[in-house]
Amino acid sequence: MRVTQKMLSTQMIRNIQQNYRSLSQYQEQIASGKAVNKTSDDPVKSIQIMSYRSALAETGQFKRNAEDGLDWLEATDKSLDDLTQVMQKARELTVQGANGVNNQEARQSIAIGLKELIGEIGDIANAKIGDRFLFAGTDTDTAPFQDGKFMNTNQNSLSWNVGQGIYMNVNVNGAEIFNFQADGLNLSEPIEKIAGELDLGNNPEQLLGTLDKQLNNLLAHRSMVGTNVNRLEMMVNRLDETEITTKSILSKNEDADMAKVITDLTNQQTILNVALSSGAKSIQPTLVDFLR
Repeated sequence: MRVTQKMLSTQMIRNIQQNYRSLSQYQEQIASGKAVNKTSDDPVKSIQIMSYRSALAETGQFKRNAEDGLDWLEATDKSLDDLTQVMQKARELTVQGANGVNNQEARQSIAIGLKELIGEIGDIANAKIGDRFLFAGTDTDTAPFQDGKFMNTNQNSLSWNVGQGIYMNVNVNGAEIFNFQADGLNLSEPIEKIAGELDLGNNPEQLLGTLDKQLNNLLAHRSMVGTNVNRLEMMVNRLDETEITTKSILSKNEDADMAKVITDLTNQQTILNVALSSGAKSIQPTLVDFLR
């Protein structure tokens, strides 16, 4: 086959364009810091990178869910701690009121203190995290304690998705706390009865056992909350480790080896200069060149 001047010129131009494309790719890698900027750069690696990015986004969402669940549980534990202190104070006042040395004025003073504690129980029952009620089940927009009573009957659990197929319940059923029956009385009713007995000048000691049953129920729920806090903290730690590992793998696949890219760019520039120089020598002079 006879090689013509046109064929030689076309091949030279094709080679130079390929060199420019390679130079452009190296320059883009340096500018972006990424080894793969378009799917066409490396289709197989592009699919792997998209998979790792998707996994990273999913892990991030699981982590946010777990942290939100932790906030909810910690707020619940704080409210239950406040409630425990109220009930312990009620017990202390009951023991004080049962002391036979108290006169009627002292008993009535203790009764006033007990009645104030009942108001605190109502405030705790309507505790919030942000604008959501803690003890209202899934009906978080409605105050569960109204008109002096715990009215909420929503027993649905609030679940947070913290892993593939892993859901954690983060709320406590308020009815199991505030409407828990001990000797036929809910959480605040023993305090009301004790205050009433003191107002009448009677010894309220027989109601101490009822208060203790309510306290034991509170402590049992606090124990469950603490267990869930520990589980979520371990989940957050695992998600942190997964996130770090995924980022490392993604970086190995996606980030450019800058030293190698710069070396390749320098080599490509040299090749381009040589191609331009040799091309200029290989193309035969035209009549126009002789007329200059």
